[in-house]
Amino acid sequence: MLRAKRQLSHGSVGAVGPPLQRQRSSITRASIGPQGEHDSQNDGRRIQDYRRAHQPAVYNQQFSHAPIINGDIYGGVHNNIQDSTLDSLQFLYQHAAMGAMHESEERCPPPLCHPGTRDVVLGRVIGWYLDKDGQKKIMWVHAPLGYGKTAVAGTVKERLDAMELGFDNPVGATFFFWRNSAERNSPARFIITLAYQLAQSIPGLCRHIDSVIKSKPGIVKMALENQLIELIVKPFESLPNVDIMPSRLVIVDGIDECINSDRESLVEKKYAEDQEVVQIRVLDLIHSLHSHHLPLSFLILSRPEAWIKRHLESTPFNDVVEPLDLYKVEDHMNDVKRFVRAELSRIAKRFEEPDEEWPEEQGLLRHSEGHMVYAATVIRHIDDEYGDPRQLLKEITKYSHTNRPDISHSTPFSSLYELYRQIMRSCPQRNQSLMMEVLGEVIESENLFFEHYTHNIALRVLDRLSRRPPGCGVKALRPLHAVLRVGKGKEDSRIDDLFIHSSFREFLQSPHLSFEFAVDADKETARLLSAMLDRMTSTTTDTIGSELEDVCLFALHNWCHSWARGRRTFLKSKKNLSPPDKKDSLFHPSRISKFFVKSIETDTLSIAHKVASHAQSSLDSAFTFMLQAAMPLILSEDAMVLVSYDSAQYLHQVISEPDWREHKVVRALGTPGPWGIDLWTSIIDELYESEALHDLLKHIYKVMVRDKNPILEQEDNPFDDIDCIDELELESDYESAPESLTSSIDSDDE
Repeated sequence: MLRAKRQLSHGSVGAVGPPLQRQRSSITRASIGPQGEHDSQNDGRRIQDYRRAHQPAVYNQQFSHAPIINGDIYGGVHNNIQDSTLDSLQFLYQHAAMGAMHESEERCPPPLCHPGTRDVVLGRVIGWYLDKDGQKKIMWVHAPLGYGKTAVAGTVKERLDAMELGFDNPVGATFFFWRNSAERNSPARFIITLAYQLAQSIPGLCRHIDSVIKSKPGIVKMALENQLIELIVKPFESLPNVDIMPSRLVIVDGIDECINSDRESLVEKKYAEDQEVVQIRVLDLIHSLHSHHLPLSFLILSRPEAWIKRHLESTPFNDVVEPLDLYKVEDHMNDVKRFVRAELSRIAKRFEEPDEEWPEEQGLLRHSEGHMVYAATVIRHIDDEYGDPRQLLKEITKYSHTNRPDISHSTPFSSLYELYRQIMRSCPQRNQSLMMEVLGEVIESENLFFEHYTHNIALRVLDRLSRRPPGCGVKALRPLHAVLRVGKGKEDSRIDDLFIHSSFREFLQSPHLSFEFAVDADKETARLLSAMLDRMTSTTTDTIGSELEDVCLFALHNWCHSWARGRRTFLKSKKNLSPPDKKDSLFHPSRISKFFVKSIETDTLSIAHKVASHAQSSLDSAFTFMLQAAMPLILSEDAMVLVSYDSAQYLHQVISEPDWREHKVVRALGTPGPWGIDLWTSIIDELYESEALHDLLKHIYKVMVRDKNPILEQEDNPFDDIDCIDELELESDYESAPESLTSSIDSDDE
């Protein structure tokens, strides 16, 4: 048994058995105070620093300049104030969901109603808002999928802005929820975003909000209900003459798109019951604002989901909500007729044809059943510069009634889903298999990280990952220009924003609607994960110092997340291990090797074994390369601590193997290279922290003594703390031990 003057602090990780007394602090872990003294806090702080280092602080969100700040706090954002002089608007801007606003770049151009359509509902909404004597200050406009609710919201905003009402900014704030956006599929930034816009719409609010921010700089860590009081209610109540202030309209669209209560969006989507909870919470926040009798009116737009309808019809809401059924109040057939006539006239003019009614025009109106999304999709499908619009329209209307699904698959949108099937079937048969593969990648892209999200560039990376000829992905999607943002003039469309309407995405993921065109998300995740692992195996230590290919970088960025999703879905089995503790992140580096090896022991699928093999070999190669580095390792002090800690955790598993002494990482620890000594020293310090690793520590020492390693002659070598070694297994192993160590052993024996 090896005994040394080392002791593990009570807060350290990995302690097994009685602690060993430490005589000195490792250089890599010592911190220097203001006067130059070493910080004497216990090693528990080191582990805490380690964990903090693995909690990402800020990452920029797609489409927006606003960062999302990741942490275990209410609302999913961290306080990022550096001092109390930070301007309040800038503070709010840093934490607002900029993409959720009507004028945002993310929504440009914003959906608007076609001229001359939706006039009835627009008139009802604007009239309700302008009615000063109205008692109900919340209006709920609801309609099923595809009836243009978001376009109505945007058109209301622009029409009110254009009116001369005697005061500026009649629309005080907007928030457009959207399930595919990290900023917009959660209520995390809802209150801050409203406060940011109201502060600009009503300038008097700024100084009062500024006072709140300076007095309570942790406001962004508070619950949304507290943010509402501090950032909106109290500033309003501080204004003079608030009772006679003109009411501002707050537009909240797509509450049914608010599906994520977590701080991160790239996580597995919540189950329906969790979505209900978070959506009802948003409604309650709106009701709370209304209950304070502020000069605010609220326009809510959503699908008539059962829980939303039930909540808005309950006692607290019933007396203050004005419901408006978009489906019932509007002349949808007339709106569609006006839209179709205008669009067919435009297409005819482009082809220099007479502006007259097309033979199939009435058939299109009939098949649309008043759905604007149906008519708009048909128009995009036939508006093809390489095709004959009249022939394309004839084919669509001809087959729409002959290929309708049977009654068992009938839905209120059967005509729309049949249209989608017709569009898919119209694609060349020889390319349909490839088209479905790429569509699966587009759906999966919501969970992937790309260096460049422009779909042309992203699909080139996916082409290389899937070993397709360059450009195949883009070409495969071109026939789907009616339902995807692809083709001429749309080269800059993002891969995670290709679906023109969410109904097409839902169609693809619903086998009872899409039939042979269903996308199996689990199968696609497995295919991409397998391809990522194949690509990563081509990246070895021989490539160090050279620039990695974009496809390899893509695989390195995404494989771990894909594995985690797969473990919850297609890799899940009855024998699977229970999920990790909530407080212990799935991707925490200190758990990574244990997670892979243990979880895979219970799975027999080839993809699981591929992950196991890759994880094992990659860890072995990475630690060995760094320990025997032939070139300088550019590792910060923090990085050195993290790597050495991970290495020690990994070695706990290594020594459980019967032939652990022959393991490549163990051999590398006995023969560190000239540029790996600092890391080696840090790892040796970590080995002292757990008695379970003392046999390994003893073995490393014996190997280095046998090989007469010059490291042992150095004054600061980590073995210099050894007091004594009890009964040596092979005394010959120590016959060449440095004099300082042998004398220490002799004196102890005396």
